[in-house]
Parts: sequence; structure tokens; C-alpha cells
Amino acid sequence: MAPYANTTTVPSLFSAITLGGKEDPVQLKHRVALAPLTRVRTGDAGAPTDLVVQYYAQRATDGGLLITEATNISPAARGYFGAPGVFNQNQVESWKPVTKAIHDKGGKVFVQLWHTGRVGHPLNQPNGQLPVSSSATSMENVKSHAVTREGRKDYVTPRALDISEIPSVIADYKLAAENAIAAGFDGVEIHAANGYLLEEFLCDSVNSRTDKYGGSIENRARLIFEVVEAVLSSLPSSKVGIRLSPFGDTFGCKDSNPRETYGYVVNKLNDYDLAYLHVIERRGMHADNVDMPEGGVARHFRSIYNGVLITAGGFNRADAIQTVEDGVADLIAFGRDFISNPDLVQRLRVDAKLTPYDQKTFYVQPDMPLEAGYTDYPFLGEEDKGVRSKGFVWES
Repeated sequence: MAPYANTTTVPSLFSAITLGGKEDPVQLKHRVALAPLTRVRTGDAGAPTDLVVQYYAQRATDGGLLITEATNISPAARGYFGAPGVFNQNQVESWKPVTKAIHDKGGKVFVQLWHTGRVGHPLNQPNGQLPVSSSATSMENVKSHAVTREGRKDYVTPRALDISEIPSVIADYKLAAENAIAAGFDGVEIHAANGYLLEEFLCDSVNSRTDKYGGSIENRARLIFEVVEAVLSSLPSSKVGIRLSPFGDTFGCKDSNPRETYGYVVNKLNDYDLAYLHVIERRGMHADNVDMPEGGVARHFRSIYNGVLITAGGFNRADAIQTVEDGVADLIAFGRDFISNPDLVQRLRVDAKLTPYDQKTFYVQPDMPLEAGYTDYPFLGEEDKGVRSKGFVWES
């Protein structure tokens, strides 16, 4: 991609945009979004603390969109110890100071609704039960580990959801969406990406069902659209977005024909007039041995999707500006650079140097202060006094 060269006008990346939906659509003043980032700082209760309030408030801007870390829709959805939830009253009440702090700075915030599916462990599940998935497909070749209260553990083979259980999972998404609005969120993002439950139904490398949720693309995508429709029965479409990871293979979840599979899903999403579709670019090692469309994921689906399109995945300032100028995407979601630069929007505006991120503190490690790599990054002009990866043991 050619570098953005126009120095005389304000780039469209910093221009206003209205998200999709007809009922009170969300108005933004710029197009830099916070990508959903799992940070596992909410302990066993899954309830945000004052530190979580501070983290999101640091990154909130007037007219900017924040998308929260993935947030569990039920106790059975839980795959990571320390990840938040939005399925009980304590969690709802604990999110309210977060949304208020963001709104006090003029920001908007969507919560990402999450069922981790097979990417979990009995230690994180009610009564030590097995995690669930579309099928009982082994995870023995997945190289990462489950994050539990007893440390990192090997993944286990999940059990397949019985067809009679699926309506209750759909109902969990609906209730979580209602809880999100009660907690003050401006909307929800349905997490259908990165190898978690909804994508486990979609991808034929995991889904071997023979009922109406397996086999054809239409059947494998059925759960995604049943969840979308259930959430839309409680929320206007202007408060609902969705995230997909086409051409991905996270946690061994890969489709044999991603162009056709995701082409069907994205085209059908046009029927719902959602706030946005959020896609993930495949870059670096994540693009190895992947049938990637020329020009990237967002460019491929821009001609298919009619609504607001967000893209994420390793963007720098020049690429982000050019992507929006070219009309490839409407917003750019930043992840790691937003972790280490709480004032990222301002730094991008003035083309300031970015603070490098400390990957060792993305997640909580033994003997690690919770604020390390979380709320201790400096703002522009401040001295960096963060502790981060100094002084504690890092568990690989």
C-alpha cells in the first residue's frame, strides 16, 4: 500500500462517521477504534474493578469508539480465568462505572459478547464440566494453553452441544445483550471470530455435525444468524455489530473454502442493517499457508458488504489513513498500540512517536502487579514510570 502523502488536509481517519442502523445510530467524531483485547484483570468474579474503569477511561476520547475485551455471556461460556462477564447482576453493576467514565469523556463503547466454546478448560467451567463446541473435535494440535485459576493447562477435547441445548445458548446471548444495555453500553459486538464457539460451528475443520447445524454452509452459519436475530429481538440494529476472522486458523479453527463460506455470511449480514461488520486482517505468521485474497480481508469484503466496515490487524498510521482514504474500510481498530499508548488517537493526529508495547504484560503473570502493562503506560509528554515486566516472573 502506498504511503499516505497528503499533508494539506485532515485525513478522513479523523473525520466523523455515523454507524449503521436507523434507530438512533451511533455518531462518531473520528474513525480510530479500540479493538477488543483480552486482558484477564477481573479475577474469579469476572466483575470490572476500579482499575478496569481507569484503563478504559484512559483510552476514551470525545466521539471515539471503544470495543471492550471479550466478555462472557454465561458461566459455561467462560474459557479464560480473569475474563469479565455480563451475565449476572454484580457484573452489570460493575460495568456501570466503566461506561460512565467513557461517556463522561464523550466516548462510545460496545461490549464484545463471547462464548469461548472449546477454547476453555473444566477448571473454568461450572461443576468442572467439559467445555462445549459444535463437535467433539480434539484440540491436541493446538499449541497454546488454557488460562485457569491453577495456571496454564493443556486443552481438553470438548463435548458436542446437543441440539436441545442450542436454544439456551442463543438465549444467553440475548440476555447478555440486554444486560449490556442495562450496564450503560452503547451497543454490543457479537464475537463470531478467532476460533470460539460461533466460528466453531461455521468452520468445517471443527464442525462435523449431521443435523441442521452441520454440513452445508447455510447450516454451519445457522447459529450465527440465530444469535444475531435473538439479539436484534431485544436491541435495535444500530446497537449491534459483529466480528469475523475470515481466512483465519486461530485455535485450529479453519474452513476449507473460506471465500465461499465467509462470502455467504457477509452477504447475508446485509439483511440486518447492523451498526458495523468488524473483520480481522491476516498478517505475518497469521497469513502463512492461507488462501488470502489479494489486497487483504477488508478490501475483499468491501464489494460484498454494504454497511459500515471496521478492519483490524497491525495497522500503522500511514496504512490506517490510506485504508480509510481509499474507502477500503470506514474505521480502523487498533489493538496492541492502543495498549501501550492510551492517548493513541492524539498521537496519530499529530504523528507522534508511539510507546512500544510490552507483550509480557498483555495477560496477568505470576507475581505481577495488575496495573503493569495495563494502566501504567505514559501519555504524550509524560515520563514513563511504568513497572511492567520488571520485577516479576514471566510464565511462557
